Parts: sequence; C-alpha cells; structure tokens
Amino acid sequence: MKRLSIVLLLGGLLMGCGQLITPTPEPVSKSEITPTTITIISLTSTPLPTSTPRLATPIASPTPTITPTPIIYTVQAGDTLLKIAIDFDRTTEAIQEVNGIVDPRFLQIGQTLIIPPAEEDADTPPTPTPTPPPLVVTAINFQEVPEGGLWCLGTISNPGDKFLTEVVVEASLLGGSGVLLAREAAFTQLDVIGPGQSVPFAILFETPPSEFAQYQVVAVSGVPLSKQARYYFDLETFDVRGSLKETGAYRVSGQLRNYGNGDVESIRLVTIAYDEEDRVLAQRQAELAVTLLKAGATTPFEIELIVPNGVVDHFEVLAQGLAAQ
Repeated sequence: MKRLSIVLLLGGLLMGCGQLITPTPEPVSKSEITPTTITIISLTSTPLPTSTPRLATPIASPTPTITPTPIIYTVQAGDTLLKIAIDFDRTTEAIQEVNGIVDPRFLQIGQTLIIPPAEEDADTPPTPTPTPPPLVVTAINFQEVPEGGLWCLGTISNPGDKFLTEVVVEASLLGGSGVLLAREAAFTQLDVIGPGQSVPFAILFETPPSEFAQYQVVAVSGVPLSKQARYYFDLETFDVRGSLKETGAYRVSGQLRNYGNGDVESIRLVTIAYDEEDRVLAQRQAELAVTLLKAGATTPFEIELIVPNGVVDHFEVLAQGLAAQ
C-alpha cells in the first residue's frame, strides 16, 4: 500500500456559526457565471517537464514486508488514516475497527493508534478484498505550488447506479522509460459519490521530480455505501454567482437549500473551478458554519478560491451532510 499526503488547497470560509436556520422563501434563479481572466502568477517551484506528459500504462505496486506483531503508532502532524494505512500496509477499515474510530477525518496529533497484524498473519482467515467498482478519472490538471510542490487535480465520475464511498485516487509520475518517479494517493473531497456524479480530488506531491514524461491517475478503491450510513444528499444550490476579487481570489456565493423532509447537520461544500477545456483549475472544501439546516430552510454561503494559473470558465458547488440525530 502507499503513502498519502492529503493537503487541501486554499483559504477559509467566511460564515457565521452556531446558527439555527428556519425556512425562508426560496427565490430560484439560474447560476450566473462571468468568465474571468485571472493573472498568471510566476511561481518559483520545481520545473514541469518541457514536453506534455502522457498517460502511462498501469505499473506494479511494491508491497513492503510488515511484521505480524501489533504496533503502537503516535499520530503526527499531517497524518491521515489513509496515509497511516498505506505506510503500514493495512486497510483503513482494520485500523478503524481495532481503535474504535468513528470518523477517520478527525485524528488528533499525539493520539496513539494500534496497528493490527497484517491479515495473512492474523488468527482469522483474511477477508477477500472486493474489486473496486468502475470509476472514471476526468479533468486532470497539474498546478505548481510556490513552495516547490505539485498538485494533481481532477474529478472522479461514478457511472454506476450505486452510491460509493471510501474512494481513493492514486497518481503516479513516471520517466520516459516508464520508471516510477513518485506516487501519492488521496481520498475524494466528498465522502460519497452518487450515481452519475463527479467529485473532485486533490493529490499533493510535496517533493515532485524535476521533470516527468508520463503520468497515471487511477481509482484504487471504493465500496458501496452502507444503508445504515447517515449521509444526507437532499441539498441544492441556487442564485450562485462567481466573480474575481481585487486580491486575485475567485469568489463564489449563493444560497443552499435543504429540500428534503429531514434536518441536516455537518454540511460540507466543495467548489470546483474549471477552465474552458473542463480541466480543474482549483477546488476548495469547506464545512458550512451553520449548526443545523432544517427541512425546507435555506442559508447563504460564500467561498473563495485561489487560482494560481489559468482562466475560470465555469464552476460548480457540491454539498453533502449528515442526517440530524
């Protein structure tokens, strides 16, 4: 399994918090998007290849040898459950189960975790790993980071008829002869991908190679959503507008409505900006600052994106939450 660094791109969400939102009238209008030219910023970073990298054929993944003895690991800054699982060649489910982790997004620095023995060394027979459902990688784009890193941005589309979760995307950078130069992985920016839906991903190479000739981006895992899951999807945006600010940020604002029959909490928004060729220029995940959005209620939102390079042609805003208990 592999090492992961998940780094979310960009700033904070300017919202109030702790609000209880009550139903309000629902003026609906079409999203207004004004294509805006964004000044290209000169970045001091690891140079990209002089020629356009091409898609590569699949490559083998090395499997490290792991001791069967359980290990106690202390969570470090920048760790995620996926990164820890890759480092120790375990499944995220196995680490969650043995440590009683309910929400893997909220690990604490200094928290101790039990790393269970590898499945082949455990007392019980290993559970066969299910074949990942069909997922399609689209809208790939690479953006340099001023500090020297490299983002691989894109979306994952779900062509099937099932809601999928725990989707992991892996990006590999290769030389002209197919030699692996760097590999990283990340979860998608929302926990669940609905049928026919596309959800963005952002994979950071902190120390990318000085150049690469080929790349490969694939979905390496994904499982059907459990019927017992609390995820809530009856959310829609309207009156959405985008504009370029004097600071260089691209601001997206609008209204979010809960059109379902239940109340929703822990709402997360993801905004994705695309160029005219439908490549991802920037994306941002943010948690809506209201405590509870009641059935039929609306609330405003505002999100700012930093687009280091390119022209924003269009954008979209996705939302998910948890059914209130």
